[in-house]
Amino acid sequence: MAGYSKIYFIGGKGGFLGADGINPIALQIWQGEGNRQWLEAHYFDNKLSPIGNINTIIPEGPDHPNALIDACIAFAPKLFKGCKSLPKVAEKLQNETRLDFDIRRDDILKEWEQLREEAREIYENLVIYVAELKPLIK
Repeated sequence: MAGYSKIYFIGGKGGFLGADGINPIALQIWQGEGNRQWLEAHYFDNKLSPIGNINTIIPEGPDHPNALIDACIAFAPKLFKGCKSLPKVAEKLQNETRLDFDIRRDDILKEWEQLREEAREIYENLVIYVAELKPLIK
């Protein structure tokens, strides 16, 4: 059985911060659990869109340390527009719908690791909240 386990709320400095630290929310990243973990985006800021048509990220493994940065880059590349390798990566991924860092690791662009490193400082300055999803028991 598959279901969602976490929601990440993404904001940022310079244009995204509100009085309570993250309001308005730019996007949510939902983490799903099944035979493999996956991440998908739900947008609140209509100026954000993914690289190509990417709608799903499958991390290298459950709760992998690179999962969220990879999702932020893929789902909100506008936040990382200062990264030199972003245009080339975006061009190569323009027709992709999924990034699978697990089973299809060999299909991930070699340039992705460089982009991830360039994006790390920006990522570390984003405002990110996480909520664990648990059933409400009455």
